[in-house]
Amino acid sequence: MKPLRRSVPESDAERVSRSSSDRLNNSMVLDLKQTAEYLRISRAHLSNVINHRVRGVPPLRCARIGRRILIKREWADEWLENAGQESATNGSI
Repeated sequence: MKPLRRSVPESDAERVSRSSSDRLNNSMVLDLKQTAEYLRISRAHLSNVINHRVRGVPPLRCARIGRRILIKREWADEWLENAGQESATNGSI
């Protein structure tokens, strides 16, 4: 006989973390927080990049709908490639 496994209820934090990562993996359009998580940078830094406030870093393309800032995953990937290429040519890497 197999021993019975008790299911441990997941905490609210685990559930929220799992659901936000699921949304992040499945969505083609990301909000500011999701994009920052995807790029592994802070929201503040991402806002500065979008608003052309970071010297030597190309601005990230975005769509503004009212106060909301939306970024296509494709744009984030392109920005990451371009930023990496620019830093390589400047000798930063």
